[in-house]
Amino acid sequence: MSRTTELVKLPGAVAAALYSRKGYLEETDGELTPAEAAEMASLCAAITMTLEMQCSLLGRLAGKPGWDSSYGWMTWGPDMSLVTVHDSTCIVQAQFTSFNDVFRAMTEAAVTEPIKPGGKGEPNANIG
Repeated sequence: MSRTTELVKLPGAVAAALYSRKGYLEETDGELTPAEAAEMASLCAAITMTLEMQCSLLGRLAGKPGWDSSYGWMTWGPDMSLVTVHDSTCIVQAQFTSFNDVFRAMTEAAVTEPIKPGGKGEPNANIG
């Protein structure tokens, strides 16, 4: 079974997607149209790379290693939240989910089943 299929089974999950670092949509499941899923993949890739750059700069400024090992982020609104770990994103209804469970499931899935994009994107490293 695919990672996105497993992620949308989480309590409160509405949709899930996998994307490459170049912003290509690799896989999707749930309540997003193909156009919405493609836009989500592009958005998540851009934000992830921006945060990785900021963490790297922060590590240099602080003079302490470890900031560049960031591998996820989240944002939330009154009803919906977006949780992103490595190459995957999950849209959840905040009041019906456990963010600890969502992060745990996404982290475990990213470690055990790295995405193989099939030519469009590029492989993502294991976050282990």
